[in-house]
Amino acid sequence: MPMLQALLEDRFRLKVHRETKEGSIFELTAAKGGSKLRPLQEGSCVAADPNSPPRPLAPAQKPPCGVLMPGANTANRTMTIDAVGAPIALLTRTLTLMLGRPVLDKTGIAGLLDAFHLEYVREDAAADATGPSIFTSLQEQLGLKLEAAKGPVEVLVIDHVERPTEN
Repeated sequence: MPMLQALLEDRFRLKVHRETKEGSIFELTAAKGGSKLRPLQEGSCVAADPNSPPRPLAPAQKPPCGVLMPGANTANRTMTIDAVGAPIALLTRTLTLMLGRPVLDKTGIAGLLDAFHLEYVREDAAADATGPSIFTSLQEQLGLKLEAAKGPVEVLVIDHVERPTEN
């Protein structure tokens, strides 16, 4: 990323800054009845190797701690997210990327979470895909709720840009 930024600054004379503005966000809260997420149980996972990507698990192999493992269920064309030993912040970052707007954690859940499995249908899924939306899945499967709200959103402001210089 720093190399790309340097290239853009050099070739396009690009100047930018970040600002925080009021915008559309989601707040992640405990649903009625409370969260179904539980604190990490000792021995539920093994330390993740930061130098290698997650691999499919062998039978009876413990999953890596702190890794969100996305997947797909081809039988009913749904998406899945599995994790164990991950903080709630990792889930909120993933939801932010999926939904295209910031997700703020208002659950009050601290520490690492025990194993959870989330299965949902993407909004842009084929018409024959069956299953609940991410909003419904969070509520039914994890006891969490996403609510639309207004809040701080970081934006990138372009101050100056020129036509590119020649090579």
